[in-house]
Amino acid sequence: MTAASAFALRREFELRIFVSLGIVALICTASALIGQGEASSIERLGLAAGLPPETTRRACFILLAAHMILVSVLRMWAGTELSARRVMAFRVQVDEFHTCGPYRLVRNPIYLADFLAITAFALCLPPVGLLMPLLFWIHYERLIHYEEASLGEGFRESFAAYARSTPRLFPGGASLERFPLALSEFHLSPEGIRHNALYVLFIPGFLAAAWTGSFTVAAGIGLPGVVDWAIVHTRIGVRK
Repeated sequence: MTAASAFALRREFELRIFVSLGIVALICTASALIGQGEASSIERLGLAAGLPPETTRRACFILLAAHMILVSVLRMWAGTELSARRVMAFRVQVDEFHTCGPYRLVRNPIYLADFLAITAFALCLPPVGLLMPLLFWIHYERLIHYEEASLGEGFRESFAAYARSTPRLFPGGASLERFPLALSEFHLSPEGIRHNALYVLFIPGFLAAAWTGSFTVAAGIGLPGVVDWAIVHTRIGVRK
């Protein structure tokens, strides 16, 4: 890796919150401009199954509300195992790495939670919205590479052994066998809940969307939680 690419990767990690929000803003704008009037991806799936769009929307929005509960719990659980100082720090933290709780299943459960949420949002947009999880996948692969390279330098053999036994982002058969042990370590702290609640308002948001049939309602109700998280993330991240 050249010095220029290493510098770019480090800056991408430090500014990851702004890159993520930028991707969301870009794809939402493209969906409004390019995909205006087009059916969403979930509506297209429903039509392929012979279901009317309204029925598909309402059913899927209820499922997505349940999905947001699971995503929120996973993120809060992973954030509880770490701390706001570590999760929200702009610079990579290499003083320790965690292998308990959700970290028994995957090495990056917070990124997993975010990716699952982003994919759900993308399905509610016109097909151009599917670029959102693709761009996040590329972005997260770069972040994980940078963060794990830094951890590998500090912990070497112990981190290498952990990386060999635990998948990077999606759980596999071997790691899922550790789910009962991981679940026995489940706990949530007030800090873990407070600083990882960015998707919580989407739960009532999607329920309201199921009533109205409009994803715009879900976005409008859920957005304040994301804005609050972004502000808190920035405040904590800039602390030395």
